[in-house]
Amino acid sequence: MLYTMQLLVFTTVFVLEALPGDAGVRALAVKYILEGRTEEAVLILSKHYGIPAPKIRVGLPKKCKSAYGCYVAKHRTIYLRSSDEYMNPFVVLHEFYHHLRSIHGKHRGTEKGANKYAADSIKFYRVMLSG
Repeated sequence: MLYTMQLLVFTTVFVLEALPGDAGVRALAVKYILEGRTEEAVLILSKHYGIPAPKIRVGLPKKCKSAYGCYVAKHRTIYLRSSDEYMNPFVVLHEFYHHLRSIHGKHRGTEKGANKYAADSIKFYRVMLSG
């Protein structure tokens, strides 16, 4: 357990030194999602933005059956179609953006913004890998 915590601290410091601020936190979140640590990724993003973390569930509610993911503000929950989406940073971060906007009372008309947030986060991760 101690080794895991030390590794987590080292990884976090390394990433945040390579890409400070919001970009570093988002790059770290992408890394965690790719490793299957999606709940940890959402937790560090939520702490960074000072908001409560959403719940994450695999399996979509009926109203979202054709989507890869869906955020339901009433339940503060990100629903993902399958375990494949659980490890897909674009889908998870797209839905996290909806959560972030919803917490701030601005949930409507944000698909373009959610796509940009997710794509930029992945770009930050690639910069971290190359740097």
